[in-house]
Amino acid sequence: MDKNLEKVSPKVREHIEKAVLPRYSELRGHTVDHIDYVIRRSLKFAGEIPEINFDMVYIIAAYHDLGRLVNNENHNFESAKMLLKDKFLAEKFSEEERRIMAEAVEDHRASLKREPRSVYGKIVSSADRNTEVSQAVKRSFNYSRALHPDYSVEKTIEDARVHLREKFGAGGYARGKMYFKDSEYEKFCEEIEEITKAPEEYLKVAKRILGV
Repeated sequence: MDKNLEKVSPKVREHIEKAVLPRYSELRGHTVDHIDYVIRRSLKFAGEIPEINFDMVYIIAAYHDLGRLVNNENHNFESAKMLLKDKFLAEKFSEEERRIMAEAVEDHRASLKREPRSVYGKIVSSADRNTEVSQAVKRSFNYSRALHPDYSVEKTIEDARVHLREKFGAGGYARGKMYFKDSEYEKFCEEIEEITKAPEEYLKVAKRILGV
């Protein structure tokens, strides 16, 4: 077991594993694998901060995308509402702690125009950055396909390429939204920048990764 995961209360883990994580099976593109990834990275960054509450970090990471079940576009706010309605958390944490967790969930998106309001928001925002090129290609394709089901495969791939470039390319809105040193993320952004330069080349790469 990860040494930082061991710092999370067993009762908190049990609640999240039973009541929260299984609900991600209802989503496409933001599955429990992604949440596990964000949890792992969140706890890793939390380990760099003295006196951080690992229970809160774990809960924030677990809840951050759950609002996609209600509204994909405003999922960060919906996720925060879900967290605040959690009776187990209301009994275990103070009103102030739950406010901090809800704000961190609201602030996790890379498109946020300001810095997260707390270190907890900075942790989950940084942890939510993808570092696997193949996963980014798949998720961007699935996201585009969900938004534009009438698009051909080729048009969906091109739409996804444009999105990836706007997000992770030079000057992309997610490129500088890291609040912790992360060589994995820096390498990932460089690779995305390279493979998305030319539409024709990206089409070949995406088709190979997607198996289409």
